Amino acid sequence: MTTSIIMATYNQLAMTKRAIASIRKHTPASSYELIVVDNASSDGTAEWLAQQPDVKLLRQPKNVGFPAACNIGAAAAEGDCLLLLNNDTVVTPRWLEQLTRALDSDERVGAVGPITNYAGYGQMIETSYRTMDEMQRFADAYNVSSPGRWEERMKLIGFCLMIKRTAWEAAGPLDESYGIGNYEDDDWCVSARLAGFRLLLCRDTFIHHEGSASFRHVKETYRKAMLENEKTFMRKWGFHPQISVNVRDDLLRPLRALKPGMSVLEVGCGCGATLLELRNRYGNVRLFGCENEASAAKIAGLVAEKVWTNDEEIEIPSGTKGFDAVVLNDMLSDPARLPVLQRIHRLLRPGGIVTASAPNRLFVDYVKAYLKPLNPVPRDAMLSRSEFERRLRQAGFGDIAIEPIAAEEAAKREIDALCQLAGEAGRDEYAAIYYVASAVKETAGERTAFGKIGGKVGKTAGAASPVGAAPGGEPASQPPVNEAAANYTEATVNDLSYLPKAQEDVPFTGERLILSSAVAGSHPDVLAEHVYRYRLARGHCVGRQVLDAACGAGFGARMLKDGGASSVTGVDIDAAAVALAGRDYGGEGVSFQVGNVLQLAFANAVFDVVVSFETIEHVPDGAAWLREAARVLRPGGRLIISTPNRDVTNPDRQFGQQVRNPYHIFEYSLAEFIGELSVLYDIEGVFGQTFVGPHGHVAPEWPDIAAAVGGDTEMAGFNPDIIRFYGPASLSRVKNARPAYAIAVCRKR
Repeated sequence: MTTSIIMATYNQLAMTKRAIASIRKHTPASSYELIVVDNASSDGTAEWLAQQPDVKLLRQPKNVGFPAACNIGAAAAEGDCLLLLNNDTVVTPRWLEQLTRALDSDERVGAVGPITNYAGYGQMIETSYRTMDEMQRFADAYNVSSPGRWEERMKLIGFCLMIKRTAWEAAGPLDESYGIGNYEDDDWCVSARLAGFRLLLCRDTFIHHEGSASFRHVKETYRKAMLENEKTFMRKWGFHPQISVNVRDDLLRPLRALKPGMSVLEVGCGCGATLLELRNRYGNVRLFGCENEASAAKIAGLVAEKVWTNDEEIEIPSGTKGFDAVVLNDMLSDPARLPVLQRIHRLLRPGGIVTASAPNRLFVDYVKAYLKPLNPVPRDAMLSRSEFERRLRQAGFGDIAIEPIAAEEAAKREIDALCQLAGEAGRDEYAAIYYVASAVKETAGERTAFGKIGGKVGKTAGAASPVGAAPGGEPASQPPVNEAAANYTEATVNDLSYLPKAQEDVPFTGERLILSSAVAGSHPDVLAEHVYRYRLARGHCVGRQVLDAACGAGFGARMLKDGGASSVTGVDIDAAAVALAGRDYGGEGVSFQVGNVLQLAFANAVFDVVVSFETIEHVPDGAAWLREAARVLRPGGRLIISTPNRDVTNPDRQFGQQVRNPYHIFEYSLAEFIGELSVLYDIEGVFGQTFVGPHGHVAPEWPDIAAAVGGDTEMAGFNPDIIRFYGPASLSRVKNARPAYAIAVCRKR
């Protein structure tokens, strides 16, 4: 297979030489042809190119612009695919090989692109190299082909865009009405998606990009081209090229417990970029949208099962009692209107979650605008924090969490002046540009997706069937019927006596799990994961003295004692959590104390079992914690410990790099975790939870996972249609999927 690399040049000879040298060094000569279209350079670029035997030079008598130059090159191309490459790039080891592998992975993939050090729309990663030699060493280590790190995108940036010829022919060439350039790549990506092709970002492939080199010395020309081409795009497509494809990562953070089979509605979904990101993160989620702009809604329909316009009646997904989550995208003219929130409340299932944002009326720059004689800011366009919270409560929501998003450089002098007038209590509010809120539809005693919690029994909230939109907009195939889920009715619910009582008065922050009806409604998956872990540990604790290290809210320690442990001691660094654990779960044989797991206040060899769930990723030195656990264990005692698997949760990060979860200091890969444990322990078994495959999350429909999990997916009182995704399965029996979490059962040597 031959690739036609098409490069447009306009002066910048040094950069062009560097780019071509990197192509020659890192690309097999037989795999490509290099076509350079020169737009009447005046610095000797064309003359130098004419002397290069491996360059097909197409000289233009004038600067025809970037889109036209690429089209001229494409018309002369003989390769099986086209690769538009800026002359301010430097390619790296295996770059073309890995991009080609992604492009050929599926006939529906129309174009692929790499990540870089300089680009927009999520194609940039942070780097620390200072020279091109350092960059190449970084890229050589980074560029390891990994299909699990490919993700579908709404658009790709054109600094390096590899296109299948069939996609180029279907979508057509670049639109030359964009003149010298900018937004022509956005435009082509829209055409390609409407033609039925997918776009993949290859996070396993890095190349260097200098960034806007051709326009650096003509900044005003660049600025005017951006503004004019933005208008050209909007006239052609009917929506904004940036706003309508924006990924609202801030609104997705509260949905980190979302799992396959759950249903999400985005109100104001634009072209569906945020919905597409949900699929990338969580796999087979049911996606729905509501969008007033018809042309944007059409593109969103390639991602979602159904997209309604604002004047259509939204329908609750079949097989459910309501949406599991609703994302309310910005309503800039009147954010988070009460009638809209009330409508969302009706659409959610009990325990469902809404996320929304609102500009902060008290942000210092907006306050200054209000003070001007001609105030440009409408009164209802913004909300203060208290107004935002009150509006959510008026709509019937509870368990409200509001996160301020502060300006990077707030005007300190103006904030100081406001504080002198109104007091220091408002300082943080004056620095917040906007707020992101999440809130839960309170269950009011109704049954959550897990059945009875804390002794309260009500109606069953049906779980969404795990059917989503396949890549390209086609419906995903229906999985086999789960008989246990199909027969799950209130009459079949068993007593959850092994679960301790709920802590209804303790707020859930998202990191330390508690038992409450709100958590059971909004995070049933997380609750199932934790209960499964303690159930697995319980069998090893019967008649033994147990330490529950980093015990959190304490319900797990209570479960271990109720399951037959002779005594359980819970230790946690949070004094408030320890006090509440003692209040609700303490008693004969169960005690709690404040302590640091790296410096346990116990003598050597005093425990038979140490249980440590959701702990090791929070300490600065995992090896030190494993040594401390071994110190307090008797010879032959067991350590039962869990960890996130970085290969799944953060596949683009190396060990020691900051991961996405802000509460985690680091995360192990599965191999690193086992290697660390093997220093002090004999590993008796390793179990996985929440498995992922090549295309997202998988459940026990996969035969080997079904065999490994067995009947444990029918835990008494829990809805099997949800919990079947999270039961622990022995990794000795699972070969075709990777776990997001691992649980190891080890014996101290």
